[in-house]
Amino acid sequence: MQSKLKSDEVLEACVASLMPLVRYCLLEGVNYPQFIKSIKPVFAQAAKLELAKRKLKINDSAVSLLSGLHRKDVRELGKGGGHLIAHSGTVASLVFVKWISDPVYVQKNGKPRRLVKTGPAPSFETLAQSVTQDVHPGSILKAMEGQGMLRQEGEGKNERIVLVKESFIPQDDLGEMLAMFAANLHDHMSAATSNLRGGSPPFLEQAVFGAGLSQSSVDELAALTRAQWAECSLVLIKRANQLYDRDKGTPQDYRFRLGHYFYSTYKGEKLAQGESSKPGEQA
Repeated sequence: MQSKLKSDEVLEACVASLMPLVRYCLLEGVNYPQFIKSIKPVFAQAAKLELAKRKLKINDSAVSLLSGLHRKDVRELGKGGGHLIAHSGTVASLVFVKWISDPVYVQKNGKPRRLVKTGPAPSFETLAQSVTQDVHPGSILKAMEGQGMLRQEGEGKNERIVLVKESFIPQDDLGEMLAMFAANLHDHMSAATSNLRGGSPPFLEQAVFGAGLSQSSVDELAALTRAQWAECSLVLIKRANQLYDRDKGTPQDYRFRLGHYFYSTYKGEKLAQGESSKPGEQA
């Protein structure tokens, strides 16, 4: 039997991973012709990145040869000057992170403080201004309140701003959710493909999986996962902020993203390739 080409195996795996994305596209009215048209600039940009990495000359012919795109398409795409956007977080998300991690705004028990609206630290005004001077604290307060992240309690001198969410999930802002969606998937796939190409040291990219469980068991595991993530993410955020302050005045060329997800489904959907029904870990 003739063995598969490596490129065929890679394509087969990539296509399999696209099923959830394609299903979501169809539900939102994005069809095949639209998807194919929109992916052309991705191939062009990816080819340019690979040519640059190999320190080769970047021109229409080289991009066309590597990507498989017609030279005319490459030339037209080059006029747009488009590029993929890495999501670094909105002002509201950055304020949220600082509120739950900065010792100035956190109580001794680790919970975020109830803040006065204005005045010296700790106040919402100083919190917002420590993140950005370009947006008025009142606008940030209104935006976070609209997203259900906080509420105002009391009146007059007794008025306090209270954080009511434990994580930043902008459920009422589709644009922000899609930006986070794209950034999270982008970096997850970047870690995985780097490992496939033999990147050293390898990135953390593993999963725990299992089947043959009841709905109540899956619900218990989901709750355990959320609790573990809440603890882990807070530790990481606090340490990252400490390192950020330490690194001021030095070259700051690096960024990071640690992802975490939990997914469950009924037995009617097939297991992912390589999975068994017995709980275990997959590298």
